[in-house]
Amino acid sequence: MNPATPPVNLYEGNGQLSVVTPIPGAQPQHTEVTVTPTTVEVVARCKYPQARQHYHRQEWQVGSWELTVELPRPVDPAAAHATLNLGVLVVMAPVREVAEAPSENGHRALVVLEALEE
Repeated sequence: MNPATPPVNLYEGNGQLSVVTPIPGAQPQHTEVTVTPTTVEVVARCKYPQARQHYHRQEWQVGSWELTVELPRPVDPAAAHATLNLGVLVVMAPVREVAEAPSENGHRALVVLEALEE
């Protein structure tokens, strides 16, 4: 199954940018979120492909997802965090003023994904 690109909501509030996307079937242990000052990248791999299903109608997939979101303002990758709850991924990162120096290792950060109790 080829990875799909899910829809995205991107908004700003309380000094941070938030990227919210539904990724049905994704599990935290198989989902990688990388934040740079200008992008959020998501790769989720399906461990239970449904290629053998006999679909009568299939309008969305469960499984593999890839997404790169260009951010409208620079963020601090080292302070980013993410949650995955009920198939919805939320990635939040504080906005960094252009004049601010990047934090240590602030060019790229692999974000630890928190799974919330369902």
